[in-house]
Amino acid sequence: MNVKVLRTTLQTRLIGCQIKHYSQVASTNDLALARGKIGAAEGTLIIAEHQTAGRGRYGRHWEAPSGKGLLVSVVLKHRLLRDQVTLPNLIGAMAIAAAIRTTYRLDARIKVPNDVRIEKKKVAGVLTELAYDAEDHPFFVLGFGVNVNNALEDFPPELRGTATSVRMAHPFSENQNFEICRASLLCDILCHLEKHYLQLKAGKTDLIMNEFEVLREDESCD
Repeated sequence: MNVKVLRTTLQTRLIGCQIKHYSQVASTNDLALARGKIGAAEGTLIIAEHQTAGRGRYGRHWEAPSGKGLLVSVVLKHRLLRDQVTLPNLIGAMAIAAAIRTTYRLDARIKVPNDVRIEKKKVAGVLTELAYDAEDHPFFVLGFGVNVNNALEDFPPELRGTATSVRMAHPFSENQNFEICRASLLCDILCHLEKHYLQLKAGKTDLIMNEFEVLREDESCD
């Protein structure tokens, strides 16, 4: 990840106010939770090239080869209302799907509650975890993993029929020299995420749900 490109290109006001980049961690969510508990600024971004204990929904292990995907967590401090607790996963998935669609013209869709798929194959997942800081103020960590430049052989054999990457789905994928710029894609994702997060903070859930319906995968064909 070219963090210099990320810092100079990112056009957000809140998300990415602080950026911590690591070559390897156990879990970006664990690091973000630890920082949140000691008062990290809202919008603090944790990025890793590799995770040794990345996890998804229900504690499932998230497989990701070093340096080919996005492994990211962000600290957010909105006090979620009871009817908003499912929305962080949703806005994370929406941001990823929207960025892939607008930047690479790929038909990325959301499979409820937290997966992003291209042609019914998983390209990304989102995991939100809630916690409290030392002053008992609530916050949450929104973590996500995106398969960006993965090749088929990067996936375990049991996932090769159900997983994909942005590069694999791209029309230029047959060109061996073609590569997606991870920093640029992350910038796009974070811009979409901030837009939806500010809508969430403002209580504009109708705007979120309206866009979600556009991005939602048709489950009738699954």
